[in-house]
Amino acid sequence: MSDKHAAPTPCNASKAAIVAAAEKFARDVELQPGDPLEPLVERLGGQVCYKRLDDADFDNGSIVVERHGKFTITLPTYTGAARDRFTIAHELGHYFLHFPLCSCPMAARRYGSDRVEWEANWFAAGLLMPSEQFRGAFEAYAGDVGKVAALFQVSTQAAAIRAKSLGLA
Repeated sequence: MSDKHAAPTPCNASKAAIVAAAEKFARDVELQPGDPLEPLVERLGGQVCYKRLDDADFDNGSIVVERHGKFTITLPTYTGAARDRFTIAHELGHYFLHFPLCSCPMAARRYGSDRVEWEANWFAAGLLMPSEQFRGAFEAYAGDVGKVAALFQVSTQAAAIRAKSLGLA
């Protein structure tokens, strides 16, 4: 992370409020389960790029926001589509939840387990797996987390965590 980019700070909203905001955003942009996120990122003025671990500037973070409507989400080249999809949604969480609190450009690091990262994960879960749609799919597939994950194009682990958070598993 460069000196000209601030680290994100938590918005300190509740998990329920963050998930609700993400679900509302998904409805507003008409995001359907499994839809690709790259076109949405582009509509918002961002771009998604892929880098190898040995790229010199890989440590710049998963998202670098220069200003509203100009940001880059960086993904590693070695991860799969479901993981990348969750990461993009997670980085959009930083963009919507944390960037508005900065008065300068912001960069979020790739790794960490603190309040900022939890908030971005909650946003990603709500964006990719809205509660009503997720509950319906979970019921329709008789609790088969693998099938639910395939529908929402997320990892089985992400679907299992969402099911647990909704009291389904």
